[in-house]
This record gives sequence, structure tokens and C-alpha cells, in this order.
Amino acid sequence: MTDEQVGADAAGPEPRPGSKQRRRWRGRARWPALIARFPRLFWRPAETGTWDSDWPVVPPQSLDNYPWLRADLAVWPEQLEHRFRQLDHRAQILQNRFWRQRVLLIGGGLLATSLATIQAAWGTGGHVWLAVPQAVLTGLLAGLAVLLRSRRAQYGYLSARLKAERIKSEFYLFLARAGDYAHDDREARLSQAVDEIEAAEGIS
Repeated sequence: MTDEQVGADAAGPEPRPGSKQRRRWRGRARWPALIARFPRLFWRPAETGTWDSDWPVVPPQSLDNYPWLRADLAVWPEQLEHRFRQLDHRAQILQNRFWRQRVLLIGGGLLATSLATIQAAWGTGGHVWLAVPQAVLTGLLAGLAVLLRSRRAQYGYLSARLKAERIKSEFYLFLARAGDYAHDDREARLSQAVDEIEAAEGIS
């Protein structure tokens, strides 16, 4: 088997023609980068379960393509897949939330600036109907900025993403039988390492 074939297996199967995942992938590929990465405003999926956008870390066909690794590869879907997916989904949810918060602040700032610009262009005078909304909006944006900072969506996203990627890294070390995974109690060591990763607080 060539390196290209191995890489294709590791990347997972291409979305099926006509599938929802394939349509979304093709649709997003045509958008400019700024629009394709724009946060979804009303997106609140559950962390658990399977998402259409999930790509398999260990494709099912790998168990047949690499029979000498079948027992080790089976550890991922049997023990680690659901733990990794929950962290991966949490990271995506918090990342989208962080982006959405920044869009709200940027949009509100642009609106407040536009009101101030219009008022300045019309000169001094009693434009109360412009001054009052501008003052209220500016105050709301200041409070919103403090509130969003306290929720630490970016910190939560980075923590969840790091934990998810560390679980994958530990699994790859397990497959390579490297370091602590060169011993007979490899599965027990892997389970303990994943428990410690999940229990860790924040980014480390």
C-alpha cells in the first residue's frame, strides 16, 4: 500500500454524493473565507451524539486494511471516540460562541460610530433622537463587553480543543507503542492518561 493510500485512509472517506455533508462542504467551498468562517447565530447543538460534520479518526475500513493493528485500532471506537467527540463538539460550540460575541461587538461598534458620524455631519443642534440611541447603545456595548469577558468563551474553546487533541496524541503514541505504551499494561496506561486529560483544569 502506498503512502498516498495510507493518507487517504487516515483522512477518512470522502462525503457521499448527494449527502447532506457533501452539499454543505461544496456550498461552503464556494464562499469567500470571511463568509465561510462567519459564526452561526442560532446554532446550539448538543455536545453528545454524532454530528454530520464529524470525520472519523479511525475509519472503519482501517480495521480490515491493517489487520496487525486491529486490536489496537479498535480501542479508539470502543473506549475513546465518545470522549474525544464530546470535547471536540464542545470546542466547536465555544469557538462559534466566541466568534458570535465578537461579531456582536463589532456590529454594535459600527452602528454607534455611524450614529455619531451622522450627528457630526448634521452639525450641532438638538438631534436628541440620534444622541439618545447612541448613548444607550454605547452603554450596552460596554456592559456587553464586560459580560462576555467574564464568560471566557475563548478560554473554554482553547481548553476543550487542547484536551481533544491531547487525547488523539495519546492514542497515536499508544499505536506506536512509544514511551509508556511500550509495556504490557498499555491500555490501562492509556485510560489513565485520558482520565487525567479530562480532569485537567484549563489550558496547560
